[in-house]
Amino acid sequence: MNHLIAVPSIEIIFPTNGKIRSRKVVSRSNARNSGKYPSWKMQRMMQWESPHEGNAMRILDASPQVIAFNEQPCEIIYMLNGEKRRHYPDLMVKEYHRCELWEVKTERDANEPEVAERTAHLIEALPTYGYGYRMVLAETLATQPRLDNIKRLNKLGRFAVPAIEKEKIRRLFLVVPVMDWGVFESQSHSVLQHISRLILEGKLSIDLHRPINAATQIHSHFNVNH
Repeated sequence: MNHLIAVPSIEIIFPTNGKIRSRKVVSRSNARNSGKYPSWKMQRMMQWESPHEGNAMRILDASPQVIAFNEQPCEIIYMLNGEKRRHYPDLMVKEYHRCELWEVKTERDANEPEVAERTAHLIEALPTYGYGYRMVLAETLATQPRLDNIKRLNKLGRFAVPAIEKEKIRRLFLVVPVMDWGVFESQSHSVLQHISRLILEGKLSIDLHRPINAATQIHSHFNVNH
């Protein structure tokens, strides 16, 4: 039996009985370009239905304000122009003070009249029930060099930093709040892994819109009272 939130014009149906997704994404018979992404934040393999959704997952993994996200999170049943319609958002994104449902499409697909009408309707209707709704453009997700930087950080920063190593790095940045990537690149690979993970967690930051190189500045956001 599904858990159901009922409202006058909208029903939001979430999976139950241990299911993660509202519908299957990856299957052997799937003709679409689907696949999987190993999320360090969610500690499981995420399933994407298009490479654009895979890019969204990588970016969400690298967004410190995002505490959780999951794919195909629910089914939305809604009335529009006198018709009963169904919609499966691509992602649910949870931050500390808000929760959004994301639909990922190319700009061309997002501007299709039926899609644009649905987007406008759900943006207006869903906040009343505690959810934001966002159309995320594939072209924005693929912006370079940000995407390549994020892929690199996610690969390097996959594993948690041991507490003693985190404290060493925190103390180092208390003395020098801004340091160059090259300082750590010249050290052991594990040090660069720790720095990358702390960037993903928001303890440190870099400008993701510029290629990462030895001169890339790393800024500290550690709490000095920590």
